[in-house]
Amino acid sequence: MAKPRAILKRRKAVQNIAKITKTMQMIATARFKKAFDRAVAARPYTDRLAALVARLASAAGELKHPLLDARPDGTRAAFIAMASNRGLCGGYNSGIVRQTVGAVRAAAGAGKSVRLLAAGRKLGSALRFQGLPTEVVWTHFEDKPSFAQVNEAVGPLIDAYAKGELDEVSIVYTKFESASRQRAVVERILPLSVEALAAAAKGAAAAQGAAKGAAKGSSKGGDDEPTDWIFDPDAATILTDLIPRTVRLRAFQAFLDAAVSEQVARMTAMKAATDNANDMIKSLGRQFNRSRQSQITTELTEIMGGAAALE
Repeated sequence: MAKPRAILKRRKAVQNIAKITKTMQMIATARFKKAFDRAVAARPYTDRLAALVARLASAAGELKHPLLDARPDGTRAAFIAMASNRGLCGGYNSGIVRQTVGAVRAAAGAGKSVRLLAAGRKLGSALRFQGLPTEVVWTHFEDKPSFAQVNEAVGPLIDAYAKGELDEVSIVYTKFESASRQRAVVERILPLSVEALAAAAKGAAAAQGAAKGAAKGSSKGGDDEPTDWIFDPDAATILTDLIPRTVRLRAFQAFLDAAVSEQVARMTAMKAATDNANDMIKSLGRQFNRSRQSQITTELTEIMGGAAALE
């Protein structure tokens, strides 16, 4: 059994670690609240814009736009992967690494040339270790990404697709669904699919309607929006401006989701570390008591043995 002094030294070290992890948990909790508010505030605008683009596309009939041009035989793909600049966030970074490596190798196996862009210092290091060269690694995206920063990063890829220099653009990020559920996904943002936008908008509208019905204590449903639209200018002209905006907003929402998911992962990881440290402190306390009791018993036995020898 270890000596009491060694156990006390180890327990003190674990107590210091528990203080650090508790502090990091509190910081992550505060950052999560702010990032969550930003992501939730942006989502209704993104959903409504997607619904508007879907309605306009159906009203415009046969619409031609470079960002809607699907190229099934294309051989040039680009991936934007988002992770963290720091560690200590559980499996957040490793999940993105697995998804990115799988998507890039699948595209390369299909004979496509791949451009890989990464956001996050940890992700860049992991991809280099996997032998995947990155065109650029952004390290300035933290828990408060701005639309200007995202537009500066994604804009050149959108322009390249519109010019025909790329055939597919995808983003790899951790999708935030709730505080207890986040999952790493690969989503294609170009070419833009009007059908996918319509389905996403319909799902978002159904979820909002259900939430409102539950809040009012009523099961009334249905869509009370007008179905006859008058466009000025025409739908095609409006879509020419809205389609690039929609792509940029989808990328911006992905960055916001990634920021929220990172803070959730770090908060959960630090809470687990703090709980484990507290359990270890209790265990070391019991070990110290047993060791000290054993030492005292040994000393008493030696004293009594010495006294008996002197008689």
